[in-house]
Parts: sequence; structure tokens; C-alpha cells
Amino acid sequence: MKILVRFALLNLFLSIQILAFAGKGKHNHTVTAKVKTQYPDNIFVDSIYAPFIYGVASGDPLKDRVIIWTRVEPSDPTDINPITLKWQISNDSSMLPVIQSGEAIAYRKDDFTCKVDVDNLEAGHRYFYRFATNGRKVSQTGIANTLPDDSVSHFKLAVVSCSSIWAGYFNAYRRIAERKDIDFVVHLGDYVYDYADSKQQNRMPAETVVDCASLDDWRHRHKYYLMDPDLRAARQNKTWIAEWDNHDTNVEAPGKQSEGIQAFYEYLPIRMPDTSHPEKVYRKFQFGQLADLNMIDMYMFRAKEEYAAGKKSVLGNEQDAWLKNNLKTSATQWHLLGNQEMMTDWLSEGAPKFITKKRGNGHVFDSGNWNGFPEDRQRLYDFIDTNHLKNIVVLTGDIHMSFVMDMTGSPKDKTKYNHKTGEGAVGVELTGPSISRINMKEAGVPGGLIPMIQSLSRGWNPHHIWCQFSKHGYFTIDVNKERALAEFWYSKINKKTSKENFGKGFTVKNGISHWERKKNNKPN
Repeated sequence: MKILVRFALLNLFLSIQILAFAGKGKHNHTVTAKVKTQYPDNIFVDSIYAPFIYGVASGDPLKDRVIIWTRVEPSDPTDINPITLKWQISNDSSMLPVIQSGEAIAYRKDDFTCKVDVDNLEAGHRYFYRFATNGRKVSQTGIANTLPDDSVSHFKLAVVSCSSIWAGYFNAYRRIAERKDIDFVVHLGDYVYDYADSKQQNRMPAETVVDCASLDDWRHRHKYYLMDPDLRAARQNKTWIAEWDNHDTNVEAPGKQSEGIQAFYEYLPIRMPDTSHPEKVYRKFQFGQLADLNMIDMYMFRAKEEYAAGKKSVLGNEQDAWLKNNLKTSATQWHLLGNQEMMTDWLSEGAPKFITKKRGNGHVFDSGNWNGFPEDRQRLYDFIDTNHLKNIVVLTGDIHMSFVMDMTGSPKDKTKYNHKTGEGAVGVELTGPSISRINMKEAGVPGGLIPMIQSLSRGWNPHHIWCQFSKHGYFTIDVNKERALAEFWYSKINKKTSKENFGKGFTVKNGISHWERKKNNKPN
């Protein structure tokens, strides 16, 4: 048994090293794909609806408006002239009658993408939309939902992150597109990847995949992603609320900061919150009086400012003040935070020294996320506690694995936190699996050891209620006045499949700042 434990610990260490390498940083290399046909399986443009070959999308909903998006493929690639499009909105999928319409222009400067911020809409309403050329060529019909008004009593989000198109199939996107119970999709970053990992080449094109180093590279990357019909279906059938993480931009490359950001705004159906500062993507959405969703950005501003002498800020001072003011003045019942990278501690204390010396800061497995800024994080926890804020639910991506955690700055101090009951926590956090990006399974950990590694990790982290390190997919968060219910859903990535499996479900009750200890073994 001791040999198995040691072997499990070694695999834990190696897999975390690989995951950290895969998830962070910029990789300056070129991956040449294996010689195949032009494109791998399930990669093709929507030629039936040409010139709208990359589909349609909707996003950034408000009570009275929503963005609709498309891209028109010019008949002559060298043509620089703008293309005039018509758009239509209807209450019915037949597009009859048309209740709103207008003209929009796709410009070369925007890579012929087109976004329309349609206003004067009803709250909590489902609309259908499409685009057309002057030559009467028509796009797919998309679905766009507006945010609800104060009468709302229930909504459900699908939360996704980390989708590598080369790593495997986007089965999870297709399942989300098909589900009738999901109102909106929240994407927490790494929507596209700036490079192809040499360790994960399951669906490679014949062309060479290069690191994104220019605006043209980024635009090509977004267009290639939209050749996946499952991603197109998720964008067509759900209204998205999205933000970036490190692989979506080249913000760390000197002189290249704006290029990945520009392409992200061009190809995602989102508003630019501050046109004079495109790097500020953080923004707020409100679901009536039931909940608000603050989409925070800890990637772009991490460690760039100090909140006190020698004390680095995670969010930057302006965003930090914005978030805390939103939380303090909010009149909603639930407070959801869209957050790119893990906020709650993933402690390595108790693990062998060969792990703790080489990972994180000797106390946590990854000091690059909120774990590396415990004092600034504690300022947020103290703010929540001092202001008697309840119903804080943090939704997190990035780590490619599933965690269900109570939020506490003192997980091993029994006088401040009771791991058996959850008393002492200030809120709860979920991290979701990746859509397709590498986790412990692809990192080479033997499948039989993964449950042992999960158990060891929970033992070192008494505030972790549950974890799963080897599956891909997404989670949903279902909110009503009595509780918020999280459910994990998993799909295979090594082949195209219509199946998905339920993982576990977890409940946090209204007014209680920790997870219920009883797991749900069946979907709600």
C-alpha cells in the first residue's frame, strides 16, 4: 500500500507539473501536424449558408437588449470594400412576423465580422434572428435571450472553459446546444488556444499550426475554431457571456497586447465595456432581483498594482473597488462571480517535500492564481464577512479539473472553520472541467491511481468537498430563491459521441455560506 501511495504522489507531482506547463505561459514553438487530409474529422465550414460560413451568435444580454453576431466571407478575399447586411428579429423560429430589422455593415478593419446591439426588446424573452446579404443569401437562424426582469424566480447557466480544438472533440458544446433547460452560457476563458500542445494532437489539420504572433494569426485561429460545427451550434442556440484568459490573448508579449484582444472582441458576441480601454473586460449582469453576475478579470491586472506598500493586488485597484461596490450595493439575493482562475486555496501542505519544494510557494500547488495572493484574497473575504454578505458563489475555469470548495482563508484552523459543517466559510466556489484541454488522464497518470490522488488532495484540503481530476465537460448552476444547485456533466473527447454522463450535484442553500455536505448522485 505504501508503494502505491508513493507512486500516486509521484504521479500527482508530475501531472501537476504538466498541467501547469499546459495551462500557463506563452510557448514560442510551431507544431507541424501529421500528414492527413486537409482537415480532421468534424471540421468544416457551414457552406450551405455561405457566405455566413462561420455561423451566428448572440451574447452580453441585458433586460432590453442583446448582441447578435456573424461574419460574412467576402467573395473576393482581396476586396477591401465594406459589405452591407440586413438583420431581422422575430418571436418565432419561422422568422414570421419580423418584429425588428435593420442594416449593418461588415468592415475589412473588423475582418468582416458584424455585431448589432439590438435594443427595445422585452425582458426575459427568447428571440430568433438572422442575417442576409443584399443578394438575399441568408444565415442560419439563431436564438437570443434577454435577461429577466424582477419577476424571475429561476434560471440556469452552463459554465465552460478551456477548449482546445486539437485536444479532442467538442462534444460538450453540442450537448449544451441541445439542452432546453440552459438559459445562458458563461465562458470563463481559454476559448481559443494560442498554440497547439505537442502532447495533445488528437484532431490536427494538415496545415502547420503556429503560435499566434500577429492579428492575422489570431483571426485565423478564431475562424478555424468556428469550423467546428459543435461550437457553432452552442453559439447559435445559446446566448453567451464570455471573457478571456491567458490563451485567448498575447497580453504578455511586449508590443502585442492589443492583437489578441482585438480578435476576441471581433469574434465573440460581447460589448466593449470601455472603448477607451479595451483591456477592461470586467462587467456586470443582473437576473432581476434573484441574482447578479460579476464577470471579473484577474488575468489582465494580476500583480500589476499595489493596494498597499509592497502588497500586490489581484484585480487592480479600480476593478477591486468596482467589484466591492457592486457587492455592497447589490439588492439581489445571489451574487455570482465569473472568475478565470482558482480563488480558494489548493493546499500542498502535508504532501511530501519533493512536491511542496518544487510546486507553488511551498504551501499551495499553484501560486499563479489567487492562491499566490493570500493577503489580497483575505481582504475580499473580510469584506464579504464584515458587510454580512451572503450567497456568494464563485464560478471558476482554467484548472481543467472539477473542484467543489468552501471559501475560507483558514481551512485548517478549527477555531475559524469547521470542515465537517462548513461553518466559518464566507462563500462557495466551483471550478469546472475543461471542454477538452489536458487533465490528469492525458498527463499520463494511470487511471487506477486517480481516485487515490483525489483522496489525498481532499485530505490535504479539508475545505474541498469534492474533486474530479480526469473528466471533461462543463457544469451548470441552477438558481432559485431557496438554493443554488451545481451539477457536473462529462463527455468523452477522444471520439464524437452523443452521450454525456452526470457526475455529481451540490447544493448551497439561501443564506448559508457553505455547501451542503450531502451530494446529489442523480441530476435534478
